[in-house]
Amino acid sequence: MRVYRGTLKLLDYVFFATIERGKVYETGAFIHNYALAYALGIARSDYAHLKQKPDYEKELAPLNAQGIYLTPAAPESPEKVAYRLVQWNTIQEGYAFAGKERSIGYPDWGFARLLRPESTFTFYVLVAERAGLPKAPALKDALEGHSVRIRLGKFPGKALITLKSAEEIREREGDFTVTSLLNWRDLPADPVVCDVLAASLPTRLVYNARFTSARYYEVRFDGERIRLPRGMRFLARPLGGKKR
Repeated sequence: MRVYRGTLKLLDYVFFATIERGKVYETGAFIHNYALAYALGIARSDYAHLKQKPDYEKELAPLNAQGIYLTPAAPESPEKVAYRLVQWNTIQEGYAFAGKERSIGYPDWGFARLLRPESTFTFYVLVAERAGLPKAPALKDALEGHSVRIRLGKFPGKALITLKSAEEIREREGDFTVTSLLNWRDLPADPVVCDVLAASLPTRLVYNARFTSARYYEVRFDGERIRLPRGMRFLARPLGGKKR
């Protein structure tokens, strides 16, 4: 297993409708790992959708066979995330497709709380030793040590990603705590206790997750030791929470 620490720096304003409070639409202080997978081009959706319903099983599950996994991206530090509130004015769609519902998540007017440029996040990439990596130029370049540019959000804003390879990786078993963000649905087993990140749809994200008698990777970056659960996979469990 190879493990990389990713740094994601926003070069533009980025918006996700994470929380809706009346006419205020707020972006959460995280980047979901499913959004990262699409932004890096390792997961792809159909060009046209007649129904606004994601197909994660079809588009993300193949990554498990290819031996690659991404964790959600958390703020590098509290001071590394900033927002701007802007007013939102749009008009209704002037075009239509037969059988296609009206777009959701795009209000006619309101206020959007956007992530500011320079906001910085950290995530991890796990790649199996003999991974059959998807044909994604951005990921390939990042794994080779190059900085790559991607686009994120409802109005795709620019972001810069860099990956750094771990200095040391050890496989261990026992009790451990993970302070970085994890996707609850992608875990091989429930943590004993954790904090839940509110409104982290489409699946719950957790942090400060504590596990007992479980397998994990102990990874070193610049002298800092990070612990990550072994066996994380996209859509490891159905929405009901039982292991697949």
